[in-house]
Amino acid sequence: MKKLVFRNGIYTVLRPLYYLCKLFGLASYSYTADRRNKRVTADYGYLNYMFTVIWLILFTVGLPVQILTLRDDDIRSQTLFIAVMLHYISTYTGSIVAVVWISVIKRRMFLEITEKISEVDNKIRYTHQDEIYMNRNVMFNMISEIFLLNVLQCISIIYDIYYVASEPCYIIVITTISSVPDICNTLVVFQFINLIFMMKQKYRHLNKRLTNWINGAVSRPIYLNIEDDRRSQFHSVGDQVIITSLCVSSVQYIEGTTRQTDIHLLRQIYSEMYDITCLINDTYGIPILATMCWILTGVLCSIYEGLINFELMGLTDAVYAGTCLVLFFKVTLFCHTATNESRSSSILVQKLLLEGNCRSECVNQLKMFSLQLQIMKTQYTACGFFSLNLRLFTSVVSVIASYIIIMIQIR
Repeated sequence: MKKLVFRNGIYTVLRPLYYLCKLFGLASYSYTADRRNKRVTADYGYLNYMFTVIWLILFTVGLPVQILTLRDDDIRSQTLFIAVMLHYISTYTGSIVAVVWISVIKRRMFLEITEKISEVDNKIRYTHQDEIYMNRNVMFNMISEIFLLNVLQCISIIYDIYYVASEPCYIIVITTISSVPDICNTLVVFQFINLIFMMKQKYRHLNKRLTNWINGAVSRPIYLNIEDDRRSQFHSVGDQVIITSLCVSSVQYIEGTTRQTDIHLLRQIYSEMYDITCLINDTYGIPILATMCWILTGVLCSIYEGLINFELMGLTDAVYAGTCLVLFFKVTLFCHTATNESRSSSILVQKLLLEGNCRSECVNQLKMFSLQLQIMKTQYTACGFFSLNLRLFTSVVSVIASYIIIMIQIR
């Protein structure tokens, strides 16, 4: 069985989310660290399915139990009863789809995406400061998400237990377990968001490099092998070496060759990043579609229940609806900004062509690069049904408002 190997830095960044996903059955693999080579090997095994099987059984059994324990007498409105039932169905269905799709059917895809991102990092060859800065951004985003998830879920569980404290013990257990599908769905969204965030940072870094070329600033070239890396080290100590004079045409030829090579390597990097985007869409398309349905029904049910039972459930429903909307907004925002960063590259390449100070070989490479960017358009979708961007967020908010008005009228 093939073992995937990637850099230790990306493993350190993803480690907090990995342990949490492992606990809830969304990571059916394990890591083995190699400290000498600073690499991490990912491997699979039957023991890694333990949490996956446990939660899959609980989700499958929990859905009919949750529906059967839902009593019409406890809900004042028939419309609210139907909305709550649809919300339970979408919540458990989303978590079952997430566990089966990510941990069983596509269990290798997350690590393959991680490995390809690591390969792109090796080709870009960031400076040490840039790599630390980007890793810290991803780590901060991830830890803040996990912290808020734990705080909100703990408060929600404590409140639910307090609310049903007078009920039989099995009702308390069912109420406590019913919050786990929400955590599972949220973790799937966190995986998706952080992968998008990593792609966004890479596009932004490459766009800065293209901008430096436009402004004539000296940027660190891209190298793929050790010989080129040694060549860069040789140039870095050029002040201590006596260099003979060269004619201007020779210098221009050397600069033109370097720029041509860099453009060709950029084309390779953008092609690999496009492949990573396709892998992300293929891996998370169906779970994100199910998660969007969960968020939509959750917001509708919470707002409507809060309006009917404002004195009793108004605050908790408002917090739940606000959390779902913030989560949905973050998904669309990150996908929107990542898509814009990738599209900005095409504009920057056109500006490089308009400069007119490139050699003919560089112009040909830039034209092919521009054509490549027009064909390989980056777009994040929910299984191809709709694109994830801010326009979707505004459409969903307007749909939620319309449905709330209709539900209040037919109360």
